[in-house]
Amino acid sequence: MRRGVFDTLRRGLDNMVANWPLVAIRFAESVILGILAVLAALAVLVPILVTVGIELAEISTPDDVQHAAFALVEKWPLLIWIFVAVLIVSILFVAIHSAVEAGIARVYVDGELAAGPAVEGQRPRYRAFSMQLWFAGARRGWWPVFWIYNLAWGLGGLILLIPVLPALALTILFRDDPAVSISSGCLGLLLTAMVGFVVVVVTSIWTNRAIADWATLGTGPAASLSHAWTAMKADLGRHLLIAVALVIIALAGSSVFASFSAIGTLGQVMHERALFAVVALPIRVAGTFLNMIFSALVSGWALACYAALSVENKRQS
Repeated sequence: MRRGVFDTLRRGLDNMVANWPLVAIRFAESVILGILAVLAALAVLVPILVTVGIELAEISTPDDVQHAAFALVEKWPLLIWIFVAVLIVSILFVAIHSAVEAGIARVYVDGELAAGPAVEGQRPRYRAFSMQLWFAGARRGWWPVFWIYNLAWGLGGLILLIPVLPALALTILFRDDPAVSISSGCLGLLLTAMVGFVVVVVTSIWTNRAIADWATLGTGPAASLSHAWTAMKADLGRHLLIAVALVIIALAGSSVFASFSAIGTLGQVMHERALFAVVALPIRVAGTFLNMIFSALVSGWALACYAALSVENKRQS
């Protein structure tokens, strides 16, 4: 039976809530990756800046940033090291995220299968979580999901170059004419932003559906991406409307939690700025963590929805 968008969103929500420990796992992943990113940046950049003769405390104005950039360009072998280090860290982060996502997808698909095709029913019927099941999915699926991410987002990056390269070429070609050069750059940024939004939405749908198909069908990365793309084209309406609904929910929630951080800016109009900053710090920290939890909820909801579509497709075939 082909379900409507709202029924699919409800099934995804029920699945996500019934298996709520997966949200905690996703939140823990965000915290751990954030800490690792800060440590990696300090480990890579600080020794290099010290070698060049730059201290982070001295970088406070745009001129300081420009001076630091020129100093790094003169030491171009260091730029190669930075590129290699960022590449290694990025691969590590994608591998960790792939393992987490593979385990989550495995549980959501098992929850969808356990719930059965009936539209009505109690939420506990989706409950399938166990650390053993999540870990088994993470161990078996991190490699296929790793390549799903790399292949899909690599293609998305190539598409994003379509508006970037002509704009960059025009900017360089007319560098002696500031008006044309600036206009080309601004137009290029606008087109890149527009194309980038479409690429991000489409690629996110594609990867979520491909990961769900991997967990449902047990196919490899290329076959999962191919199957997901075929399913998206055949059922574009539901795939797209689910994504749009969740993007709107994510933006609304992020706006609410961003208001917590905005409280700190009130200190700029108060005389006791230091005191206000201390008082507002717990509120801002709470807002940051609540926003991370909310993002984990929406991300899990999205994957659970596409798991519902994948299982539905399997039942009909």
